[in-house]
Amino acid sequence: MKRADILETGVAPICKKGVKAMKSMETKDWFRITDSIIKIDEKRKEETIMLLQKNIMEKQIKVISSRKRILFNQFRYMDKSMIYIHLIFCVVLLFIAAAMKRYGAEETDIILYSLLLSGVLGIVSVVGISRIFGSGIAELSESCYFNVRQIVALHMLISAIINLTVLSIGIVFVGVQWQISLLRLGLYILVPFVTAQSCCLKVLLTEAGRKNSYLLIMVGAFLVIFYMIMGSIPELYMATAYAIWAVALIIGLMLLGIQIKALFKGIEKGEIICMN
Repeated sequence: MKRADILETGVAPICKKGVKAMKSMETKDWFRITDSIIKIDEKRKEETIMLLQKNIMEKQIKVISSRKRILFNQFRYMDKSMIYIHLIFCVVLLFIAAAMKRYGAEETDIILYSLLLSGVLGIVSVVGISRIFGSGIAELSESCYFNVRQIVALHMLISAIINLTVLSIGIVFVGVQWQISLLRLGLYILVPFVTAQSCCLKVLLTEAGRKNSYLLIMVGAFLVIFYMIMGSIPELYMATAYAIWAVALIIGLMLLGIQIKALFKGIEKGEIICMN
């Protein structure tokens, strides 16, 4: 039986000779035989080619080579809802600090509220990142022009700029108004902020933390209670405790750096995205 006969009938002769002939056929032979059977309308083929050529000539292809332009477009098309919430929360923090000064809050009160509000600010920063994975379309985002790593990195950059600006303004304002050392106040504010971010990122690195947003909220609520307990212990704010606060800040920054690295490594390997 010829090769063309085998293709037309769709049945190979059940014999050793037929099987051997099929095995000996190369892939290109199968394609050639298949193409010979398909009837092509030459007129429609020519019309299709002309239409494709016309569309190619009319299509405008914009090549983006500038990093500044890429960054602008990424910020333009990303989901900015959490950034707006973050900004509103920061404005509220500054208004609370101003209101506390107006109504004559004591130094112990402003230190307690600084602990709480800086910790909550750290939690809000990570919640914005968790929405990228909790949306359920992280795999789709990875296939787009701006992949998940770029989106997370840009969100972290914007969040870091907002946080550093607000924390710096808050430290200077509270330090000047309540006559508190800026170094001392900086430790009181930065330690809970970094600790909150580190704990929330640890939750985000787990599969359960990415699938269940309530787990992140529960951890945040636990941290707020913990900071309230810390604020009620005056011994923690003595001059002899400065070294402890400084060590805590260094350890917190190291842990935060390790977790950020683990987050990007997990995204690069696909481990975090595929868990979504």
